[in-house]
Amino acid sequence: MAPLPDSRNAVEVPWDSAMAKDRGIFGFDSMDGRSRSFNLIRSRLLDMKAKNGWRLFGVVSATPNVGKSFISANVAAALSRDPRYSTYAVDLDLRRGSLSNIFDLAPQSGIRDFLEGSPGADTPVAYRLENERLLIMPTAAGRIHSAELLAGERAQVLLRSMRVSDDKNLFIVDLPPVFANDDAATVMARLDAYIVVAEEGKTKTREVHDAISHLGQSRLAGVVLNKYRGGVVSEGYGVDDYYAAGYAQADPTAKVD
Repeated sequence: MAPLPDSRNAVEVPWDSAMAKDRGIFGFDSMDGRSRSFNLIRSRLLDMKAKNGWRLFGVVSATPNVGKSFISANVAAALSRDPRYSTYAVDLDLRRGSLSNIFDLAPQSGIRDFLEGSPGADTPVAYRLENERLLIMPTAAGRIHSAELLAGERAQVLLRSMRVSDDKNLFIVDLPPVFANDDAATVMARLDAYIVVAEEGKTKTREVHDAISHLGQSRLAGVVLNKYRGGVVSEGYGVDDYYAAGYAQADPTAKVD
């Protein structure tokens, strides 16, 4: 089984608080009011960890371009502040992976290379942001046979490595939109729970219900309503336009999912 990369063999990349703000990643800074929603989501996931032993959380959406990767990145950042755990942000949205853009990474090798069995990619590569504890396992987006790769032996090896790794490891797995392909359902079979991301005024209620029906109600960790003007709401987690505005400034040319 391929060893899971950790902080000792991760590639360190430059990072500071100014870069985090510029990239729209507020989850690292508990003093920033914009981290509040992500801190609440963190508390919910840690409660599930304590009660159910769940450590592998997928982040999905029904349709593209509703801020799924923005939520993944910020929730992972918030989780990484807890010194009791080691947090991984894993990009398994192989066709439209966005974590590299969000964290300003230019990976020489990523998850896609490992899954394809590229020369030298015997283990997945992880990146660690300077002065932060978060480990990022990015992928290079592209038009590839993603369903076959995610159902293949190397993907199963990776997911098993995550499953049997130290109990203090937490994983936020950025997945493709549920109805883009069967990729999300394929990976969710190996994960513990999932968050659905919706966008106010764009995602239809029916789409959220259909996504939950497809993946199963029993493992639903919550619904995040991105760009919700009211903030945090009882039905799920709201992320208002203040967050979205900061994210949009990160890279207006990037195709963000």
